[in-house]
Amino acid sequence: MKKTGSSKADQASVRRFNMSAILKLLRERGTLARADLAKELGMTRNTASNIVSDLLDAGLVVETEFRRSGAGRPGLLLELSPRGGFAIGAEIDISRIIVVAVDFRGQVLWEESAKVGASSSFEATSRTAEQLVDAGLAWGRAEGLPALGIGLGLAGLVDAGASTLTYAPSLKWRNIPFKALWEEKFGLPVHLDNEANTSAMGYYTYADRSKALNLAYLSIGVGMAAGLVLDGHLFRGTGGYAGQAGHMKIRPDGEPCSCGDRGCWVTEVGMAALARKSGLASISPEEAAQALRAGDSAVVDAADGMAAMLGLGIVNLVNLFNLDTVVLGGAMRPILPFLLDKARAVVDQRALAQPRENVKIKVSGRDDDAVFGAACMVLDRVINDPIPLVRAAK
Repeated sequence: MKKTGSSKADQASVRRFNMSAILKLLRERGTLARADLAKELGMTRNTASNIVSDLLDAGLVVETEFRRSGAGRPGLLLELSPRGGFAIGAEIDISRIIVVAVDFRGQVLWEESAKVGASSSFEATSRTAEQLVDAGLAWGRAEGLPALGIGLGLAGLVDAGASTLTYAPSLKWRNIPFKALWEEKFGLPVHLDNEANTSAMGYYTYADRSKALNLAYLSIGVGMAAGLVLDGHLFRGTGGYAGQAGHMKIRPDGEPCSCGDRGCWVTEVGMAALARKSGLASISPEEAAQALRAGDSAVVDAADGMAAMLGLGIVNLVNLFNLDTVVLGGAMRPILPFLLDKARAVVDQRALAQPRENVKIKVSGRDDDAVFGAACMVLDRVINDPIPLVRAAK
């Protein structure tokens, strides 16, 4: 005889799955009628209608314009509600803190940033970040929107299980329990991850229209990391440390790396590498882009060599993971279009014929992938499990 508790748990799991499936399909398609939702998800019309009613009551879905389909009365279309709530996204990197507020449909509504110095203390930097988060929360609440949570993207190693920043090499921070600290301060769920992972998830869930299944988002700047979406799921590895692509060994006898080894990919591709190869003490992405447009020979030659090394590392990723999409982004984005064709040519020449056959390599279309993706982590958690918000609305 089946236990009642088990049966109730099974029913709750099915209901959660169906709610999530409807929200994901609306996120993907924009607007759909109840009948279309039922048909595409293999539900009965009655099941789909009951779930939609709960989502409407919770304010996560709204009815929009009518659509006529053949004879009979026109039906109302459904879409995610822009007033279903807002998520805060925050990114802390070596020179800047940026915070955004994003509505339930993934639209950035508010943004503020502040510059910080590489030598700033953890206390000073975190205080600035908290002030910006407070400002974002105040803005959203003043708009009458419920706060859904906070996502944080960090340039460093994040322990997924403990939700702790283990090590940020650029900032020299170790073992910072951001989740515990910020949940106590703000009284909201906090989700944190490496900024390449947040970039990958933001791109995959909201920006990608090619429906990639195996994607690497390369975040390139002072450091380099790869957010990996494999078979449609973010791959974190054991402990959450996957994706440290910048430390693939590309030249066994190459330049020393901040990790203590030498010849890492990041010593050949990144802003520090570009400055070194150009014979400069330092150069910003904007300065480098201007120099490339002006045809500065030293910077052009350095960028050309860097493009070849960028392509070589992508060859390794394509051969290893059989990717269908590689997205280039991060702080170095202003100069990445200058590197794209040469990097792609190296992949075409040196990757195995079968894995390279269908891979697309592109530069991200936005500058705020990491912080946008941090906010999207919050939205994704709600969409994967909307039951608490539905219950709270009853």
